[in-house]
Amino acid sequence: MRTRTVIATAGVLAGAAAAGLGAMAFAYAGQLVRRARRPDRPSRIVAFSGDTVTIERYREAARPGRFGMWFDDDRGYLRVGEVVAQTRATVTRRVDLVEFGRPTAGMPCRLTGSYWRDPAAAGLPYEHVLVPSEVGPMPAWFIPGEETTPWRDTVILVHGWRSNRLEPLRAVPAVRAAGWSSLVISYRNDVGAPDAPDAKFHLGATEWRDVEAAIRFALDRGAERIVLAGWSMGGGTVLQTLLRSGLAARVDRVVLDSPALDWHAILAAYVRLSRYPPPIGPMAEGILKGAVTARAIGLDAPIPLGELSVRGFAGRLSHPILLLQGDEDPTTPVAVARWFEEARPDLVEYAEFPGAGHIRAWNSDPSRYESLIGEWLSRD
Repeated sequence: MRTRTVIATAGVLAGAAAAGLGAMAFAYAGQLVRRARRPDRPSRIVAFSGDTVTIERYREAARPGRFGMWFDDDRGYLRVGEVVAQTRATVTRRVDLVEFGRPTAGMPCRLTGSYWRDPAAAGLPYEHVLVPSEVGPMPAWFIPGEETTPWRDTVILVHGWRSNRLEPLRAVPAVRAAGWSSLVISYRNDVGAPDAPDAKFHLGATEWRDVEAAIRFALDRGAERIVLAGWSMGGGTVLQTLLRSGLAARVDRVVLDSPALDWHAILAAYVRLSRYPPPIGPMAEGILKGAVTARAIGLDAPIPLGELSVRGFAGRLSHPILLLQGDEDPTTPVAVARWFEEARPDLVEYAEFPGAGHIRAWNSDPSRYESLIGEWLSRD
């Protein structure tokens, strides 16, 4: 009798554990496809001298290079440069410019890789345009190249998951100096853009249609050469555009920065960072791919994660690709980028940035980053 009781108790505990994991996996999968929410404020200002700012240490605080910093619940913004001192609890960085606000000890803050808060702050001429798409007009910035016919040579820049048009802005000066114009686009579910029918992200499986709409928009305005450039999920979305769009032949070449090449590896990385139990990753994948479970988290169709993996479609690509990534990327494993280079050495030119995190290659070494992009765009 006692043995039966023990077995029954173990079964109940196992069932409860499985139910707990299932609930966690559903929550995780749902989070992956939800629209952006208010960014976390992972740090606080400890001291500000005018020339330097000291903040509480967190994972991104000591990354090499230049960053933007929002503070005072995003009512203030400054630009920071290299780390000048650090302890186990704090990081002190050079202040390049306080754009607005008054930094004061105790204010919440967060670093951003975008550095410039809009094209004007970067000293770039630009105009607001609306790109027609199947779900409605998508806001974009058009930034003409130096000494070139507007639109003739255009780079279409695509930001990543839960980000915005500021993310690729750091590449635009190099694009402009190379004589190319930039169309920095938004896509469905972005702030200020129309929602997808289900108001959910599909990790590139539907967003590629908005990139296709941007290609059509540029062609209608006289574009003769088009380059697609994508950051993180935007990079994966660019690759889906090349695979699925009837306009792919109009694309000359591609730039990818920390691209989403393998969602299996990405989900596993997020599971580790979030300190979830390892089974949560595969379980969340199953939820996203399943017809019934996908609808349970609000998707109007399953996400074909296997079709979004470069390991399955690398052989079908034909466009030259410049791939840039930091070797300390915590969310988009660098091993996949290295595999991609080895699998398609005829197409992929890969540049790795030591010490750089996710989408932080420019921040860690702007000169090298801009030189690589400029040289890539200058090739015949």
